[in-house]
Amino acid sequence: MAVSSNAILRRRSGLVVMTLLAFILVLAVGVCLWQVVEASSLSVVQTQIGQLKPLLTKFRLLLIGLIAFFWPVIMDLLYRSGRIDAAGRVQFLTLRWRAITWMVVIELILGQNFLGQFLTAWQGATT
Repeated sequence: MAVSSNAILRRRSGLVVMTLLAFILVLAVGVCLWQVVEASSLSVVQTQIGQLKPLLTKFRLLLIGLIAFFWPVIMDLLYRSGRIDAAGRVQFLTLRWRAITWMVVIELILGQNFLGQFLTAWQGATT
């Protein structure tokens, strides 16, 4: 089964657009944080970020839950738009819980800092 160059170009352009959007979002957050640090002290910024952590954790977990819930709908949309074929749709549907599990593991390691807490507790137990 041959893949047309038009389909490849659409996939690449989608990847480029999403990468560019992520870059712009990170850049905007960086500029906002830079302005906040310029306007106030670093301790004030750390306090504000500390106050936002529970809200951002809930937002990330909600996003993971929404992805898990709407995964079949997203796969159907991708299939109907021609981005994936029937075999790809079935494959992605079977990978649903693996992807969600990895998102939860990454959230626990990076978002909740379980690895850092474990290493701190382990270091305290060995000394």
